[in-house]
Amino acid sequence: MPNEQVVELDEFETNDPASRGEMRITITLTDVNGGTDLLAAHDGLPSGLSSADNEARWKMALAKLRAAGRESHQPRRRPAA
Repeated sequence: MPNEQVVELDEFETNDPASRGEMRITITLTDVNGGTDLLAAHDGLPSGLSSADNEARWKMALAKLRAAGRESHQPRRRPAA
C-alpha cells in the first residue's frame, strides 16, 4: 500500500482544561523493502499532553502492533492427538 494516508481528528473530553481540544493526526504509510513505514504527524496536541508522553504511547502501541503481526505469521501447531 504505497503512499497511503489517513487523517483522523481526535477530540478529548475531560475535566482538565489543559487536556481538552481537537488534535489532528495524519498517518502516512509507505512501502519500504517489503515492509511498511508509518509516519504519524500530530497537529494541535493539547498543552496538557507532552510530546514525550505522546511519543512514548505511540511507541508502545506500535510495539504491540508489531508483535501481533509477528504472531499472525507464525505457523500454527496442531494439538497432539
